[in-house]
Amino acid sequence: MLQNAGFLRRRSAGMHNWNWDDLRFVAVLAEVGTIAEAARRLNVNRTTVQRRIAAFEDQLSYRLFSRDSWGLKPLPEAGPILDAAREIGEALVRIERKTSSSDQAIAGELSLTTPDDLYLAGISDAIAALQHTYPALKLKLSITTRPLDLDKREAEIAIRPSMAPPEHLVARRICDLCFHPYASRDYIERTGTVAADAHRWLCLQPAFSAAPSETWLSRNIPTADITLRADSYLAVAEAARRGLGVAILPAAYADKLKGLQRVDGLMEDRLMTGLWLLTHPDFRQSPRVKAAMDLLAEKLKPLKARLES
Repeated sequence: MLQNAGFLRRRSAGMHNWNWDDLRFVAVLAEVGTIAEAARRLNVNRTTVQRRIAAFEDQLSYRLFSRDSWGLKPLPEAGPILDAAREIGEALVRIERKTSSSDQAIAGELSLTTPDDLYLAGISDAIAALQHTYPALKLKLSITTRPLDLDKREAEIAIRPSMAPPEHLVARRICDLCFHPYASRDYIERTGTVAADAHRWLCLQPAFSAAPSETWLSRNIPTADITLRADSYLAVAEAARRGLGVAILPAAYADKLKGLQRVDGLMEDRLMTGLWLLTHPDFRQSPRVKAAMDLLAEKLKPLKARLES
C-alpha cells in the first residue's frame, strides 16, 4: 500500500519545509480541472489554490499542469505524484475516521469570537445548537467588535465579516452580509427628505473604517454631518432608535429592533461584505475545532436569507 509514496520520499530527499498538505490541493485540482472548482471543494479562495500549487511545483522544479482556456490538465510528469497523492489522501481519510469515531467525545474548552450585533442577529442560535450537540464542550465566548487575532491564539474560531480574510487562515464563506440605512419613524417624519446631505449621520469610530457602512459614509457624507461615532453597531443603532439621526446598520440585526425602519432612497449602492467562519491552520485537525466548524457551518445556513436581505 502507498507504493507511489516511495516516489515522493525519494524525490523529496534533502528538501526542506515539504508541505504534505499541498498534495491534497494537487489531487483535487487534477480531479476537477479548474482553479475555481478546486477552491470550492477545498473551502478556500482561488488565490490559495494557485499559491499552494505554485509552491509545490517550485519544490519539484517542474510543472504538473498545463494551462489553457479550458482549464488545467495534468502533464505526464505528474502521473506518479497524482497516484501518490490519491493513495495518501485515502489513508488520511481512514485515519480520520478512526480518530473521529462516534465513541470519541468532543470535549474540552473551545474559544469562539463574533461581533455583538451578529451574535444578536441570530448567530447565538447556532452557538446554542453547538452546546446542545456537544454538551462536553466548554465554550469561551468573546462577543466583541475587536477582531481577535487568530494567529496569536486569542480565539480558535471566529465568525466575522470581511471582504477578504487573510489567505493563510482556514475560511468558510457563509453568505453575504447586507447593510441598509435606518432611522426612527419620528426622525423620518421630522426630516421628510431623501437628500443624504440633509441628515444627521451616526457611524462607527475611525478604527472601523474598513466596514462597508463606513467606507460609503467617508465617500459620500461630509464629516460635519456626522454627529455621533461609537465603537459598536449596538450603540449606533440605539442612537438611531432614539431619533438622533440615520445609521447604516447590518440588516439582520437592525430589522429585529423595535423603533427602527429602513430609510429608502438615501443611497443607490448595495452595501455588503462576506460573512466567514474562520480558524487557524494549526487547529484544522483538532476534533473539537473541526466538529464545531462543521456544525456551525450547517446551523448558519438558515440565516442566509435574513443576512442577505
